[in-house]
Amino acid sequence: MIVVRAGRLRSWLAAVLAPVGRMGLTNYLMQSVILMVLLYGPGFDLAADVGGWPRQALLELVFVVQVVYSRWWFARFQYGPVEWAWRSLTWFKAQPMRAKPVRATG
Repeated sequence: MIVVRAGRLRSWLAAVLAPVGRMGLTNYLMQSVILMVLLYGPGFDLAADVGGWPRQALLELVFVVQVVYSRWWFARFQYGPVEWAWRSLTWFKAQPMRAKPVRATG
């Protein structure tokens, strides 16, 4: 796509979506749980009532919420919650979770 190849838009898009990718496993699991609760079984069971464009709009809304949540999360922490647990289990030691404060230079 020509628009995405333009430097500014591409760097802006990468900056917006990077936090979502950094906590990909967390977002995948969160999206699965949210949509299962909304659309199926013991949750709200909206699958039969919401179809076509409304369902697509719901999916897009969940993703937008995840983009906002991911940016908020990484302003405070250095790993996503599931990524932190995975890393801690891999190293057999709780990893530091808080983001390192940015020091002002000058």
